[in-house]
Amino acid sequence: MPLDSRPDKEFLEFISKESVKKEKDENGNTVSKKVTLENLEMILNLERDYPGMFIKVMTNFGEAKSHRETLNDKGKPIKVPWEEALKKFYLSNKYVGVTKENSDIAQVFGSKGLSQHTFDVASKLRQKAKTTNVPEHILEKPIREETILENIERIKNQTEQELIDGRQMIEELYDKQFTYEWLSKSDPHNSIMGLFVSCCGTITSQFYGKDIARSSVISPDVQNLVVRDSKGDIVSKGTMYMNKDKGYGVINDFELNEKYRHHESSSGRYNVEETSSEEQDREMIFKAFQRGLKAFIEEYDKQNPNKPLQQINIGMGYNRLKKQVERFKKATSNLTVPSEYSFQDAMNNQQYVLYQRIEKEIENGGYDR
Repeated sequence: MPLDSRPDKEFLEFISKESVKKEKDENGNTVSKKVTLENLEMILNLERDYPGMFIKVMTNFGEAKSHRETLNDKGKPIKVPWEEALKKFYLSNKYVGVTKENSDIAQVFGSKGLSQHTFDVASKLRQKAKTTNVPEHILEKPIREETILENIERIKNQTEQELIDGRQMIEELYDKQFTYEWLSKSDPHNSIMGLFVSCCGTITSQFYGKDIARSSVISPDVQNLVVRDSKGDIVSKGTMYMNKDKGYGVINDFELNEKYRHHESSSGRYNVEETSSEEQDREMIFKAFQRGLKAFIEEYDKQNPNKPLQQINIGMGYNRLKKQVERFKKATSNLTVPSEYSFQDAMNNQQYVLYQRIEKEIENGGYDR
């Protein structure tokens, strides 16, 4: 093992996890309990067939862990056993046909151990979007909020001493802050978004989510609004269809990574106290969505002063933030979305109004919003 190799805290916790096995005598009676380090034994056993496994996992545990979440044969997100994930990581999925244009797709897909077929489909889909000149964003400009790590780096560059003095505050923000981004249509996460937000929205899915994933790449009037955690990982998303002619938008629903769905009693509802840390996380994720919508609306109205945005609705079918959405008023009639986009959560259930432009007459004449 190289002397400069240093395992991170999460890896040490992983290999230090204890499990208790009961041992019995010849009569079947429990005579003792044996404490074992099951995960450590697993990696050491793999080392025999995969030389270098231990050091590779130890020094890249975050990437190795990401191989646990992948797609099954039907394109549905699943979590595989640790042993299988570590083998995939060790063998490092290499794709045929990686170019400068699709190398980012290879990097993201490879980290999930996805197949050559899925890589090919995603590469061809992006190429189709580019050849038909689909804009990267509905508003033709990126809209995103700095992650807390980016904030930290900026503060660090401004003044090292300020970073040291405010370390405790920064660590608290690191654990809790969520940020939004209107994801570029060429971003490879669009094709397999379901892997990150625990839904069927992947381009090779056998469910309707494949149409939503497809449209988020090649349809100029569809875009993903995502929320990232403090590490920059995508944990939630809402896919929005924008009808510029009529000035309205429809978000299919808000999806949420299973990490933030603790105590879920039914889709989008949770059996937990409002003061719990889990509910506070969901609350902050929803507030990030609100900030993202506000930024979009402001930029849209700036670009379309003569035809500003009138309304944005959201569906409630499998919405994972129902409680937060229900604070808004229920729509009297559902806004329509082209059927090929398969916005089933918005079209098969009631919609709620997240934004509605209201004009009021002002004293000196004219109208104000």
